[in-house]
Amino acid sequence: MLRATLSSLLARKLRLMLSGIAVILGVAFVSGTFVLTDTMGKVFDDLFADVNKGTAVTVTGTSALDDDNDREPVTQATLDKIRQVPGVAEAQGAVFGPATIVLPNGKAYKTNGAPSFGVSMNVESTQESLRVRKGQAPNGPREVALDGTTADKADLSIGDTITVLAKSAPRKMTVVGVVGLDKAPSFAGAALLAFDPATAQSIVGTPGAWSAVGVASAPGVSDTDLKKRIESVLPKGFEALTQQQQIDQSSKDIKEGLSVFNTILLVFAGVSLFVGMFLIFNTFAMLIAQRTRELALMRALGASRGQVTLSVLVEALLVGITSSLIGFVGGIGVAVAIRKVLKALGIELPGGATVIALRTFVVSLLVGVLVTVAAALVPARRAARVAPVQAMRESGPAEERSLRRRTVIGSVLLLLGGLALTAGLGGDGNIQLVGLGAVLSFLGVSTLSPLVARPIVGLVGLPLRRFGAPSVLGRGNAMRNPRRTAATASALMIGLALVTMVSAFGASAKASLASYVGRSLGADYVLHTEQFETFSPVVADRIRAHTEIDEVAAYRFSQAKIDGKKVELQGVEAKPLVDTLKVKTVSGDITSIDRGQLAVSETVAKARGLKLGQRVPVVWSRTGDKPMTIGAIYEQNLFAGDYLVGGTVVDDNVTDKLLGVVAVTLRPGVDPEKGREVIDAEVKAFPNIEVQDQAELVAAQREQVDNLLNVVTGLLVFSVIIAVLGIINTLALSVIERTRELGLLRAVGLARRQLRRMIRVESVLIALYGALLGIVIGLAFGMALVQALKDQGIDTFAVPYGRILMVLVAAAIAGILAAALPARRAARLNVLTAIAEE
Repeated sequence: MLRATLSSLLARKLRLMLSGIAVILGVAFVSGTFVLTDTMGKVFDDLFADVNKGTAVTVTGTSALDDDNDREPVTQATLDKIRQVPGVAEAQGAVFGPATIVLPNGKAYKTNGAPSFGVSMNVESTQESLRVRKGQAPNGPREVALDGTTADKADLSIGDTITVLAKSAPRKMTVVGVVGLDKAPSFAGAALLAFDPATAQSIVGTPGAWSAVGVASAPGVSDTDLKKRIESVLPKGFEALTQQQQIDQSSKDIKEGLSVFNTILLVFAGVSLFVGMFLIFNTFAMLIAQRTRELALMRALGASRGQVTLSVLVEALLVGITSSLIGFVGGIGVAVAIRKVLKALGIELPGGATVIALRTFVVSLLVGVLVTVAAALVPARRAARVAPVQAMRESGPAEERSLRRRTVIGSVLLLLGGLALTAGLGGDGNIQLVGLGAVLSFLGVSTLSPLVARPIVGLVGLPLRRFGAPSVLGRGNAMRNPRRTAATASALMIGLALVTMVSAFGASAKASLASYVGRSLGADYVLHTEQFETFSPVVADRIRAHTEIDEVAAYRFSQAKIDGKKVELQGVEAKPLVDTLKVKTVSGDITSIDRGQLAVSETVAKARGLKLGQRVPVVWSRTGDKPMTIGAIYEQNLFAGDYLVGGTVVDDNVTDKLLGVVAVTLRPGVDPEKGREVIDAEVKAFPNIEVQDQAELVAAQREQVDNLLNVVTGLLVFSVIIAVLGIINTLALSVIERTRELGLLRAVGLARRQLRRMIRVESVLIALYGALLGIVIGLAFGMALVQALKDQGIDTFAVPYGRILMVLVAAAIAGILAAALPARRAARLNVLTAIAEE
């Protein structure tokens, strides 16, 4: 039996190749995702190990939220105590914090999303991880050194003058050196500015204090013992970590971010594999239909149903193993491709030596094999169920009964999918339920689609009748077998449904944005950085001093645990808040935030059962427990967020008193252009800050939505490519199946070019049918998503007509391209040989 299976597989290797390619592409996406994130993780592991080399114990302030950027600084007095601990060979303070480079041309240096930070550099310390590569170490309030990658990308040389933006006012400094680490080739895309310790304290830290203290151990003293000794002299609110603990803690947030990135990419890989399952299913179903007599003979010669099923599954297993191995290797190329695509879109990822883990190989192999075997299971069972005599007569189950069964099964799947989507999109949301609902919905639509395939394809192809007999025949072929047409179109439906859903969501977000800004934002101008990073409060103070300005609202961004849940909140004074945001109070008094109380959105209050006057536990990263009373509940406002406190409340509980956004209103009667000139003049020294009026803000946010759409659509291209391969495979197998019919058509006068046109028409109609299904499902998903996010400001559903037209055109083009090889093969058939085919 095994020999017969292998012989069958080798005889049909070309027919199985395209379904194998689908598995290869899907597995390559999975493999590439793991290779990319593992490589990035190794880069950061090496970086943190290099930075902490020579430091046995690190002392920092504690963080109730595990936030490395918001800890109590270590005082000089505490540092002096640490130096007196037995076993301490050296204890040196270190300073680090956000800092931005302004180039000589007056523009801010952009890191494409990576951090830009300043650090202290002490060349006399044995723990110093930075090494001077060129020039000299910084020494003095006007000297700075840069990492080599940043210096090269920014085209900066020793002797150049730059401006540094951080906590204080802008400071002009001279580049005196280029620095780097011993082993790590770069800082993983980040920009590093090195200062002498005193300068670092004044620019990015706290004068007279340290962000952390590094301790080197005396010979014979273990890291653990030294940690215990140091802990005995530390005041409350500080902790000591061994070298390994510090490395692990430094990489924790990075690894969490990489985990999210990994999950997102794996979702798209899953979509590709899901689409591939339809291709594999269709391929095996057609191959089994064409091997009816062969399977019947096997049954007549004594093969059991189980053996027939097993023989088909063994074919699928071998295809899955081969494809998975190729896909695993191809994942390296996919990782490189993803990196280049993201770089082209302005997202640059850190690079390093390629890491290929054993886990990547195992997962790739399992995923590819399971997907292939699972997709072939139904065709295999179908092959085994046909009695030998029936199979030899090529008769099968009644069409009516199968369609009735399909109707019931498809309706149940669609209903369950709708319920899962509703539950997943409601409340706080559940991504697992959303995914399950989408899969069930796609399966339900795919199961039901043969019921409508014939009338829809007939209607779409109706205009083609005027183009002659080949078009009429192509339309008839597409209508002839609705199951096959539907199965082939379903693969394309999934990819295009997701593209349509994302497009509908994007169009709805852009349509909602303009009206929402008008309803929620009262400020004339909004100031923020490109990535909404924090910046110095100096700029707000300077703008506030002008007589043309009515109100300046300085918004601080922070995090806290409120009632046990980690949340984002904003700090701002009440009067500027009311003047710059159209916040509508439901109950209480919004000015209570100036008296140390908490304001929450109505949406959060309802979801978490919070009441006016209720005292809730609030935990800050640096200062810990600070219970607050709810003084106001306000209508949902996208710009206000869900939690508001007074600006002084944030300043009292965080280390870096930086701003996230500044909103400005002009005095009544002030010419907008004059007001803009005043603001631009003060912001000129801070080129990392953008000044936008409401129209510019809307335009910028729309551009970001478009960029996100482009990224998502690009990642969905894999699934669309696989779907096109499905059409190619179906047509190719269909040509083989209809060899005698095609020969007869040629014999009665159908020219080769007419035969090619017939195949192309059939392909285009299948593609358009899949596109239409995808558009309908995508719009339904998009509408559900918008409905679920209406409390977040996306309350207007918009149909992306332009993108829908592009989808239809792209589907038609895909159909033409998919038909190229099958049409060419059909046209080359020898007429006499084809007619003689049984």
